[in-house]
Amino acid sequence: MSFRLSLNEEVAAALNEQICIESSAAFLYFSMASWASVRGLTGMAKWFRTEAAGEITHMGLFVDYLNDRDCQAKFATIEAPAYEWDNPVVAFDQVRTQEHKLMQRMNDLIDLADKHNDHLTHSFITQFVPQQIADTAEADDVHDRLSLVGGDGHGLILIDQELGRDADSHD
Repeated sequence: MSFRLSLNEEVAAALNEQICIESSAAFLYFSMASWASVRGLTGMAKWFRTEAAGEITHMGLFVDYLNDRDCQAKFATIEAPAYEWDNPVVAFDQVRTQEHKLMQRMNDLIDLADKHNDHLTHSFITQFVPQQIADTAEADDVHDRLSLVGGDGHGLILIDQELGRDADSHD
């Protein structure tokens, strides 16, 4: 006799939606990396690529979790990401907004798992929370520091270099 770790349909649908959200975030970060790269912001480009890789990893974890719960992952069409920003502050404003939405999404997924008394999914989602808190705080910090330096090229170069070092430390 086989024991299946079946998943509630509403929870499965939400996890499949999260796959789409993670892939959308990855595509946005890849687009931002390209935008930064052609503007000579190599540290920022490296940081965006590192973030994109993290989102791809998360997407894979959601696929694996669904499969482990005997559900097939379903990939939906995603919108093409933006590819142009007026300046790094505007780009990081979008990063900050996205990271706050991802944090809320983690909360919503935990609430949904709890609604269905799904302790396994609750536990699975909570593994992402510490990293999401850190990512959200970092997005806020970089946005705020970029806003402070405004159009000052020296300040932008220093932040760009710091982002490149941060990306290197995550490799």
